[in-house]
Amino acid sequence: MSLTGRFHRLKKDDEIEQDVRAELTADQGSTDHRLVRVVVDRGVVHLTGSADSYARKWAIERAVGRVVGVRDVRDHLEVCPSLEHHREDGHLQTAARLALEWDARVPTAVRADVTDGVLRLRGTAERFSQRDAAEEAVRNMIGVRDVVNEIKVAPALSTAPADDLAGAVEAAIRRRVGVDTGCIAIGVDNGVVTLSGAVPAFALLDDIERAVRSVAGVARIDNELLVA
Repeated sequence: MSLTGRFHRLKKDDEIEQDVRAELTADQGSTDHRLVRVVVDRGVVHLTGSADSYARKWAIERAVGRVVGVRDVRDHLEVCPSLEHHREDGHLQTAARLALEWDARVPTAVRADVTDGVLRLRGTAERFSQRDAAEEAVRNMIGVRDVVNEIKVAPALSTAPADDLAGAVEAAIRRRVGVDTGCIAIGVDNGVVTLSGAVPAFALLDDIERAVRSVAGVARIDNELLVA
């Protein structure tokens, strides 16, 4: 069945809310998600409440985004680690630096700083995949309340024309996501890729952005895609 056929019927907000709660139950495998309040307004899901770790907050947001009919996710969850999982900033910073150092995917120019449990990643990388790898290396650490990724992507200088990069981006989207790129406009300017148009599901936004991040030469992504 085509994507158009799968998403032809608009779901009501109460249906989306019911499906979101069911997905959280299936995905989390525990009752912790009951601390999360879900409100749906015209397909936009608002999450409030608390999670016991940044890793769980991240997983909850991704689970909600998978539900058909969701147009956007506004995550206002607060991370409240238990006393058992509390870690001092110095211990977190040391652990984060070791995690980055021992991950072969992370460039040596990346560093981590921690203030009040908020872990900031700084430095430079040549590819988005390296930037993502740094975040993955520290995302599941106990005691982290938030991860702010400030790593700048600075691709090696290339003389390839913008059309070549746009073609590589389009090919990556087709190869990894399998959607018809005819509904997506791809603009390229000095390594900055702008995506505009409409897709039928919120989850596709993340899939498409991941595909674009995999392309060498992409320095930044301006994702202006809408869910229709």
